[in-house]
Amino acid sequence: MAVVTVLHPVVPVREREVEQRRPVAPPEAVDAGEPSLFQAGQVRVTRERLVVGGRAWALRDVRQVDTVRRTPKLWPYLLAVGLGGAVGLPLLSWLSVTVAAMRGAYEVGLVLTAVGLFSSIAALLLVEETHYLVLGLPGGARRVFGSRDAQLIARLAGTVRQARSHA
Repeated sequence: MAVVTVLHPVVPVREREVEQRRPVAPPEAVDAGEPSLFQAGQVRVTRERLVVGGRAWALRDVRQVDTVRRTPKLWPYLLAVGLGGAVGLPLLSWLSVTVAAMRGAYEVGLVLTAVGLFSSIAALLLVEETHYLVLGLPGGARRVFGSRDAQLIARLAGTVRQARSHA
């Protein structure tokens, strides 16, 4: 089974709009000459700053480093499986033994119930948690980076904590 890591920066919509209006220096220009302590994709940690995509945070401004885990909502899929099993299957059983004129409705209901049940079960099996790096800054806590790879976020948080203690 292959593990796929999806890296994506987390920037609120308002900040994206502001960033589009003002030019942002590319990360290479911001930290040229600084040795990297951690680098993965668009994330780079140096002794002085954390760079994610086109944004940079000075480590001297970071008050706290945390990680947060977010699980997607499962209740819609569980509700679909429960309703399909508790209502859909008995209704289909009743339709199968009643009037022969309802034969078309039975077949359509059977297909819809099967598709609903199997797609909900597949969604439950494929759902993944997202882990975020959260920085405590003077303006408040901010999620700056997210990934489905928990080990990546843990290593990144450890490196930022270590670099912050030396800054």
